[in-house]
Amino acid sequence: MVKWGAWISATRPKTLVASFIPVMVGASLAFSEQQEINLFLLFLCFSFSFLVQIGTNLSNDYFDFIRGSDRNRILAPTRAVASGLLKPNHVRNAAYFLLGISFAVGIVIYKISDGPNSLIWIGLASVICAVVYTGGPFPLAYNGLGDLFVILFYGFIAVEATHFVLLVEQKALYTPDFIAALSIGCMTNILLVVNNFRDYEEDMKNKKNTLIVIFGRKFGFLLFISCYLIALLICPFLEPRLWLLYFCLPLSMFGAFKILKAKTKRDFDKLISLSAISLLFSGLLSVAGILLYY
Repeated sequence: MVKWGAWISATRPKTLVASFIPVMVGASLAFSEQQEINLFLLFLCFSFSFLVQIGTNLSNDYFDFIRGSDRNRILAPTRAVASGLLKPNHVRNAAYFLLGISFAVGIVIYKISDGPNSLIWIGLASVICAVVYTGGPFPLAYNGLGDLFVILFYGFIAVEATHFVLLVEQKALYTPDFIAALSIGCMTNILLVVNNFRDYEEDMKNKKNTLIVIFGRKFGFLLFISCYLIALLICPFLEPRLWLLYFCLPLSMFGAFKILKAKTKRDFDKLISLSAISLLFSGLLSVAGILLYY
């Protein structure tokens, strides 16, 4: 009997906003420059991002269980493998299957866009890093590189790869907007910072060396604030098209207050939801600001 609830939970639905917001921003950049985009190609970009993130989340569930870091967590949500709801090999196989499908989608994107061969390498790197984030001999999340991974792949690569392929397919000139990509990357990373802030004690015991484990919880709070300030204050200052992001600043201040007060599982669940809403809201405002300039 298929345990649909467990499978849905294993995909970590609250975080899936991070799969489509960067693509939306990249598409808005392309549309603002060309006034025309291939909607089927855009759909493929959404599909690739969505499949990679679900594959990453399932892979994390499996490898965190194998490493023992998901056992006896008090504040974190129940994990499907660690709780026994799903068999480890089933989750692993599902992760690899989805990542394989995502790479196939990436090949189709490459063919339709008629882009350079580097697109294949970007797609391959995305799929490989989805696994080595928590798997392999040097897992990124266990060696202080999780935040860099999130900002790089969910910011710069997700936004700018979408921006690039939609313009290349139209034979248009591509001018990157790394400021918009950085803003989205930092907003996405807030989800990771909240998770790592919550799991500080357990991660330290399990030798999962996140930046917060390495530098402490005070650093974690500063990282949380810094991501908001870079995304919502510095980036709009440098890129005028992002001016609507200033309206998200009150939400960031509320988030800073909540993370300092968070003590229970329910507190952190609400904070994760707030962070996801902040990402959604900031992404929509970014898109609106970019299109208003078109």
